[in-house]
Amino acid sequence: MTQTTTRALSADVQTHGDAGDIIPSVPVGRIVAQRNSGVTAFLEGVALIREAQTTLAEASGRSWFAGLSQIVESSLCSDRSEQRNAAIRRRICRIADRDIWTRLMNETGMFTLMSEAQRKQWDTQLYSDDCPEISLDNVIATFRALNASKGATFEQGVIDVFRNLSWDYKTNTPCLLGKRIIIDGVLDNHRGLYFSVRTYAQSRINDLARPFWILDGKNVPDFRVSEGAGLSEFISRGGANSVGEVFTCEYFTIRAYKKGSAHITFTRPDLVEKVNDIIARHYPGALPPKV
Repeated sequence: MTQTTTRALSADVQTHGDAGDIIPSVPVGRIVAQRNSGVTAFLEGVALIREAQTTLAEASGRSWFAGLSQIVESSLCSDRSEQRNAAIRRRICRIADRDIWTRLMNETGMFTLMSEAQRKQWDTQLYSDDCPEISLDNVIATFRALNASKGATFEQGVIDVFRNLSWDYKTNTPCLLGKRIIIDGVLDNHRGLYFSVRTYAQSRINDLARPFWILDGKNVPDFRVSEGAGLSEFISRGGANSVGEVFTCEYFTIRAYKKGSAHITFTRPDLVEKVNDIIARHYPGALPPKV
């Protein structure tokens, strides 16, 4: 390249003032400032998201608020419209509200009055579009209604339990409790090598025990130390030798058999009578005990 050509090319290059003669025609100073501002804004945003995560977890009564990362990722799409922002708000509110309603139901003891069927119905509403938004007015109104119907909720829960445990489907009538009931589908038999208590059976046993705890004026145990969990541990720990043996609970004993059924014998006839009174109020024509 000749010296004349070099001078001609240099004349065509316009250098930017803040870059000196090093990088021609590029606003380096503004780019660096934008970079630094963007990084600062990002770190501030991360700090705010972490603060939001902690606050929402505390409101939910949990150690961690799950689902936030997916919402953040989806919110970074090119759509910045008001409709998109409204959808993001609905999504995070829905997750937070589900957890908060669950916390309130647990801490007020309302879940202890519900059968498994009633709890599933409540959860279905929470995970639907009809989940009520958490607000002071909604919470007060909801719990006023729940407290007003507390007795009915408990009694309906008792009926739900016996619809699964002690019911004559030919007449659609419950059978009153006697000294003992027999339930099927409690154990899984793994080729006779070991046995396990089905999760659904644990729920049924816990449902059966719940009205006895409440009628006895005691707190219903956490599911981790419930009758169903206790039976499961009893069978797992004892292996095949525990099948056919008696497992003793607070209000009844359970003897599970290899064919999968279990015999439950009640040890508090006074509470059995109270349960039968509830059944008879709803079904005056209730049948006598099966066993």
